[in-house]
Amino acid sequence: MFHAHMTTRRGVAAAVLVVAPLVAVASSGQITTAKAETRKDPTVTISASPQRLDLLPRPCIPALLTVGFHHQSGQPTYTSAFIRSTAPVRVSDEVVTTYVPPDYAATAPVEVRVPGDTPPGEYPIYLEAGRERVTVPVVVSAEPDDPNRNLALGQATIASSTGGVLDPCGAVDGNHTYTLLGYNRPATAWADATPSEFPDQVQTTLAKPAQIGRVDLYTHADRRFALRDWDVQALTDGGWQTVAQVRGHTAGRYSSRFAPVTASAVRINMLATNGYAYSTLVELEIYQQ
Repeated sequence: MFHAHMTTRRGVAAAVLVVAPLVAVASSGQITTAKAETRKDPTVTISASPQRLDLLPRPCIPALLTVGFHHQSGQPTYTSAFIRSTAPVRVSDEVVTTYVPPDYAATAPVEVRVPGDTPPGEYPIYLEAGRERVTVPVVVSAEPDDPNRNLALGQATIASSTGGVLDPCGAVDGNHTYTLLGYNRPATAWADATPSEFPDQVQTTLAKPAQIGRVDLYTHADRRFALRDWDVQALTDGGWQTVAQVRGHTAGRYSSRFAPVTASAVRINMLATNGYAYSTLVELEIYQQ
């Protein structure tokens, strides 16, 4: 059974990590409130960096907005910033709360992303903390008009399961290295979480239906950890169809070419490795030809 797993964070660490029993950090759609009272100090100011975000419609490659808090009084305080985005912009947190020592600047990271089909335009984000108001314009540009571009780059990607230090989005980030999630470092690849159980699947949804005729798959460069057998499947008007099969691969990149089809998504159905218990996918690229 295919269990969709969509990650919303890429392992970005805060410059100041807020972990306190009386502090609440609310993720998008799950706003929580601290039970204890916090001091609302008018001497706390907020800022945003950068002051403008420029994005391409690639939901798996978010931009980072850093919310800054500066306290100028002689007393420490807790303070919150409320973050409101304009559809279709999505933010990783709708509320960030942090402890701000006197005469000190604290920061909190917020990931900002837009769906693959977002029209070009400006979509503001509003930050509010006490009497402070900050507006950050999010400017979305169209994808380059290049018939040779990788249609999978940054597009929404899910998997049947995912290992804890990896990420389905790492398979469409344009990075051909196998890097695990670390401090201030996103994962640049994917592996499943069901050892020795096949098949495993990774699925990328295109920004819009497109004609495709080639899929490049990068598995681990070391044969011991590489995929051996898989099917390339395309979602067409008639449903999922297998457009290419790969058997006996050893390591690294494999390019599958097939008769062009118009597809809205591509799925890699992984059937076997060269002995490793987990399927590994470093990068998935989709081309018109």
